[in-house]
Amino acid sequence: MTTPKVIERKGMTQTDSSGKVVREARNLAESSVNFRWWAVDESEMAASIAGTIAFIEANQGGRTDQLTTFTKLYGSTNLYNSVGKYASRPSTQGDTLGQRMSYNICESIVDTLESKMAKNKVVPTYITNGGDWKAQKKAKNLTKFTQGLFYQEKIHAKSIHCWGDAAVWGDGFLQIYENDDKVCIDRVLPHELYVDTIESLTAEPRQLHRVRLMDRDIALELLPELEENIKTVSPANYQEIGGQGTAVDIIRVTESWHLKSSDKAKDGLHVFCVGDGALAEDYDKDYFPFAHLRYAKRKLGWYGQGACERLMPIQREINRNMILKQQSIRMMASFKILIENGSKVVSQHLNNDVGTLIHYTGTPPQYIAPPAVNPELQQWIDALIAYGYQQEGVSRLSTTGEAPLGVDSGKALRTLSQIGDDRFLFMQQELEDFTLEIARQSIDTVKDIYARTKKYNVIFPDTKFMESVDWGDVNLDEEQYVLKAYPTSSLSDDLAGRLSEVQEMAQAGMITPRAARRLMDMPDIELSDSLANAAEDRIHQILEKILEDKEVTRFEPGFMDAQLASQLSIQYINYAECHGCPEENINLVRDFLAQVNAEALSPQPGVVPPAPQPQAAPQAQPTSNLVQNVPGGAQQ
Repeated sequence: MTTPKVIERKGMTQTDSSGKVVREARNLAESSVNFRWWAVDESEMAASIAGTIAFIEANQGGRTDQLTTFTKLYGSTNLYNSVGKYASRPSTQGDTLGQRMSYNICESIVDTLESKMAKNKVVPTYITNGGDWKAQKKAKNLTKFTQGLFYQEKIHAKSIHCWGDAAVWGDGFLQIYENDDKVCIDRVLPHELYVDTIESLTAEPRQLHRVRLMDRDIALELLPELEENIKTVSPANYQEIGGQGTAVDIIRVTESWHLKSSDKAKDGLHVFCVGDGALAEDYDKDYFPFAHLRYAKRKLGWYGQGACERLMPIQREINRNMILKQQSIRMMASFKILIENGSKVVSQHLNNDVGTLIHYTGTPPQYIAPPAVNPELQQWIDALIAYGYQQEGVSRLSTTGEAPLGVDSGKALRTLSQIGDDRFLFMQQELEDFTLEIARQSIDTVKDIYARTKKYNVIFPDTKFMESVDWGDVNLDEEQYVLKAYPTSSLSDDLAGRLSEVQEMAQAGMITPRAARRLMDMPDIELSDSLANAAEDRIHQILEKILEDKEVTRFEPGFMDAQLASQLSIQYINYAECHGCPEENINLVRDFLAQVNAEALSPQPGVVPPAPQPQAAPQAQPTSNLVQNVPGGAQQ
């Protein structure tokens, strides 16, 4: 019996009985690439990573074309990837958009939604999980530390910019990394990142690559260990820089990450590649150093779906009909002249001169102006535009900043705003989660820096003062706190809505007129509010220092409101008792309260009490303009 011949099939194309291809032939050149780049020797790592990225790009190139299309839909420009051929490149067919009319519904909707998302600034807040008073104080300072870090890195502006990226391309990214012992947070275009689509179909990817162009001198500063490779590597070629000339010495730099396979695994790796050189280091974190924001999540896959992709069929149909309308107007918009055959009308008399005499015999010439566009065509264009706004949940009035006719009261504006906010609830939650992820990774990076340098401080911008916060005073283990997101203000942004909300809460007795004035926060009366609230602010400051630092300040009866100081002291005592403040700190507040009561009851030296005056008939107490149903509300 003869031995059956073994047929090597990995390089063959297989078909079924109907001739349908069930298996494509594998490129033999690709089969020689070791895609397990994190497991190869460091001398082979650059080639292995380059082969992996080339394979992903070749087999998932449709994403690059999609990103280019979405860029054109929004801004009428080309953008392929971070590497030059993927940067802006002029069209080779001339300025076709300069010759055609269009209505860019993608740009209108994205810009409107971006402005809507920018209204509320998300504030990461740390809440202790059953912690004692000391842990609560650290959590409060940790919130200040994070806000100071966000202030320094302009996170709100960068987050909104990323949200715009997500609306156009489906995804927005911020990279969190350390440089010169500081946390840095930069925007990253989604075109620069590569993941394997199959690996990330239903789960998070385990490897990620970033390919970017970088100035050679910056690369030398960032990667001095790869100095020889950086100096000798060829600059980006003509195709890589988008078919345009450049005066900058730009090279291609690749950065790759592989996450650990398990908690105990040792295969986590972070690699920089320039040319054929690689610089590798262990990577023990369970996440990539990117905060990922999606406009809309897909049912499958890691990448999100943007507004431009969802609006693409409508935008194309609008463009088609706008071009048809433009052509119709050009052909039919000018008037026509009817001249009967046989009439003796001199055509030269039909001109633009004023007061022209037209001689004719028979029927006079007749001027007509036929309709340039079918009314149904304009109705169809308007309907397409309306469909686009309805699909994304955007009111056309919001794109112009106008309120519907008759909606002018504070309550009506709040109701209208609430309806719009409900439509974008999941988008707002996605932005909140994005902000919390930035905070989590930033604090994790700060811990690494502090463990090495034993110092890290930020400046926290309070409403009135700047405060320096050191990480050594706020360091908490992750098990001790819960990170949550809150908007900076739950009140309306418009003056009418805010005034109505504050007035309703004051009338319901939920807040005092003094608190209502603080909540209004009107810029044009900022100085007046600061002076009016200075007495209360000072007492708050004194009580907080007593509870937190045991720093005691004496009560000054001539300059402090005894009644307000007594009321706030009692509230601080109850608050401290509920939250486990040390008893010695609470006793200091009790001593301050006793001093307030004693000073308020004792006669002041040199002050003669006034003689009793005859009492008139009791009068009705004055009412507050702010709280109309509370007598004497203005004095509260």
